[in-house]
Amino acid sequence: MNPYHTPPPYGVPLPADQATLLATLFPSLKEAVGQWVVDEMRKWQLAQQEQTQQEKIMTRHALRAEFNICTQTARNWEKEGILNPLTVGRRVFYSRPEVLAALKARTKPDGTRLHARRKATTNKTR
Repeated sequence: MNPYHTPPPYGVPLPADQATLLATLFPSLKEAVGQWVVDEMRKWQLAQQEQTQQEKIMTRHALRAEFNICTQTARNWEKEGILNPLTVGRRVFYSRPEVLAALKARTKPDGTRLHARRKATTNKTR
């Protein structure tokens, strides 16, 4: 027996020439590869859905890091009813689309935020 020869799958008789061998094995190989692609796409879609779910909620510290919003501002917006927090135990989460809408409502046309802290434009010396 040739050492490079692999036996055919169970139940498939060994054809006489390679062309018939490829013709008999190709449909099963095509089906196996197609099923593998479908399974991998499902895994990828589930991973994407999970990632978007995690991106929809943010903590106060994530707001500070991403949008440069002070944690106290987030608390103030809670009190004013602008943001509706989701609490899990002691952790507080905010809806990302809700935060984006609040930021858009509090942004001037020139791109600066309303009621934002402003740096002094002059150097005060004593």
